Amino acid sequence: MMEPVENLLREVLRIGDERGVTQIRARHLPDAVMADLMQQTHAYALAHAAKADLHGWLIFREGIEPWWREEGGLTKGEFSRVFHLRTDVVKRLTMQGLASRHHPRSTLLYVRRAID
Repeated sequence: MMEPVENLLREVLRIGDERGVTQIRARHLPDAVMADLMQQTHAYALAHAAKADLHGWLIFREGIEPWWREEGGLTKGEFSRVFHLRTDVVKRLTMQGLASRHHPRSTLLYVRRAID
């Protein structure tokens, strides 16, 4: 069973503290933690996305930051430590064909279910 995202984000911050890392990136985390964070972020984005285009893409407009901040109870300072981790999650989802950003700085995230 997957950890709640709140617990994952707390674990990420704990790992950052242990390693003395201010900006926590995917490379600082165990594969299982990163995989869980990716899976939950993808699932949340899919569940909260609206129809987009004919190619199976949905638009997640809300953005990952407000969800992580609220769900994880993160302060601005805590979120700033995982800010780049959010980008790493999106990059890995993009490499798997599950997400896309039309512009790197856009909060709009295009997501789709796994391709058969």
